[in-house]
Amino acid sequence: MELYIITALLIVYFITVLSVSEHHRRKIWTLAFITAFTLTAVAIFFIRGNTQDVMLSTNEFNWYYFVYLFGMVAIALGLLNLWIYRVPLWNLLFSKHNDDNDDDIDDD
Repeated sequence: MELYIITALLIVYFITVLSVSEHHRRKIWTLAFITAFTLTAVAIFFIRGNTQDVMLSTNEFNWYYFVYLFGMVAIALGLLNLWIYRVPLWNLLFSKHNDDNDDDIDDD
């Protein structure tokens, strides 16, 4: 299943490379990443709030613990990155951009 998702995302990426300006492509994929990050955070909080974990076997409990632990680390790092890069993200998402000046984008 994961291979189908990765293949579909690569196809969509190549389509956006060929048909959309660089600024809009960055905006699309940044919004997709933020959406995926938010959905992952919500899913991890649902794992945390699940009250049926008493019936899990030891192996399943360890698996959920590691998913929760690394998910929370990813959420913390993601929020830190959003804070560090808040100005470039704000400029990318909400600035008016002229399609004629795609070469002027800084890659700092």
